[in-house]
Amino acid sequence: MQLDGKLIKENGHDYLMEALNFPDYYGKNLDALYDCLCEIECEIILVNSDDVDDDILETFKDAADENDSLEFSIQ
Repeated sequence: MQLDGKLIKENGHDYLMEALNFPDYYGKNLDALYDCLCEIECEIILVNSDDVDDDILETFKDAADENDSLEFSIQ
């Protein structure tokens, strides 16, 4: 799956929730993002990463370190 950093910047957690098919109870914050990323099985490629806040990038990286079924890379 490819995520666009420009859309993350514009629509934040709403974009992530829809793109990654997170549940309706997704809390739309970094803790909730980490929790949901730790539960999915997916390969995520991020484009336009310069548009994404460092805290979101770190959350993706931390979740990928924790979840063996999640691959995260920046293109």
